[in-house]
Amino acid sequence: MSRTSTLLLVAALLAGCWAPDTVQRDGPLYFEVEFTQEPQGLDADAPAAFSTDPTSYNVHVQAIGPDHEPMDWDGMLAVRATPGDLRSSESLPMTGGTLDATVQVALAFDHLRIWFSDEGDGDQEGSYAAGVAPLVHVTKPTVAQLQEPVGAGDASPLTHSYVPIAAHAEGREMIVTTITNDGFYVTDFSDPEGTFNSLFAFSFSRPDGLQVGDRIELLAGIISEFIGFTEMQFPTWVVESSGHAEGDTVYPLDPTIVCNDFEMEAWEAAPVELVEVVPDFRYANDCADYFEYGQWPARIVGEQCSGSNARVSVVNINTVPSFGFEDECNNQILVNPDNPNIEDFDSKYRFEYLRGVIRHTAPADPPWIIDVRNCLDFPPDRRPDDCGQLLERPMSGPRKAPQVHYRDLQTCHGVPYKLR
Repeated sequence: MSRTSTLLLVAALLAGCWAPDTVQRDGPLYFEVEFTQEPQGLDADAPAAFSTDPTSYNVHVQAIGPDHEPMDWDGMLAVRATPGDLRSSESLPMTGGTLDATVQVALAFDHLRIWFSDEGDGDQEGSYAAGVAPLVHVTKPTVAQLQEPVGAGDASPLTHSYVPIAAHAEGREMIVTTITNDGFYVTDFSDPEGTFNSLFAFSFSRPDGLQVGDRIELLAGIISEFIGFTEMQFPTWVVESSGHAEGDTVYPLDPTIVCNDFEMEAWEAAPVELVEVVPDFRYANDCADYFEYGQWPARIVGEQCSGSNARVSVVNINTVPSFGFEDECNNQILVNPDNPNIEDFDSKYRFEYLRGVIRHTAPADPPWIIDVRNCLDFPPDRRPDDCGQLLERPMSGPRKAPQVHYRDLQTCHGVPYKLR
């Protein structure tokens, strides 16, 4: 066979392969969706406000056939809203090729899209034709709107969502207040103190290049609840500028609220100071928790909650591992109301003040934790001898319980930090 004949044969075969059969389509090709009453947010310069309450959107949906003309069609349409929480029905019946409905959406933010699709039902396979309403622009939630619970629970209403937060790009004053070996804390100083306006961003390791006092231009990530503590996971951020004095802010915490979970929730992730604090190893399992988790209980002198001492937990093992109570626990020196030496213990171990950021760990006792940021959070008379060394070479690597006396991670000088 000649080369010309071969090419003609291949061309003929390919032409035969590409010749499409006539497609018979009974369902719609797509849907046209429009608002029958224009909602706020169609203009990017005038976005709708973020809200935990549902907003109503009135829509008209028209089925369009394969000829790109309106068609007569009956079926069930699936309703979706993203990003947001659909508060109305997730499926609506279309009759005669049209549907008029009110869709309710709460917790929408940034770019809201409401769309409809033919996904069939239990008896009939869907065509998967789809249509989307015009884009609705919604403001990004602030830290406080993200943090404040809705209802009786303590979780963020945006848990499991990827959320961009209103930061400096939206006119907010979001400043980095603390950097840890697994993330960083921010406070939105555009809102008053103690109004759910602080947040922890969990970056899994020490965030390179970030400093206390940095103003955040953009911040986004996945919102999660980690045993009762709201955090942003896998964060991405952009720093607008550095050296802002708000980053050094420490708020005095009213000790009378430490037993009120809702009031404490409003301070979660904020840098605070408590005055007149005493280690309170009241029970045998307090030492067990200290050895396993590096946390120790503290009593706020002179404060009561429902007839009991006002208490918090303290964790410093990740930042100041050279300060602890290993000897006291090993020698079973426990403080309890019947201990005749309690005044001596108070005098020896009393903290004039104690600073750190507030975390919540549901299984802990007490569940509200003061996470010490560095040795300067202790009063001068309580700071360990290696305070200067710790400040020069801050702890890094993942957080871990103090199962051994040395950290696994080597320092820059090749010598691991000793826990005691």
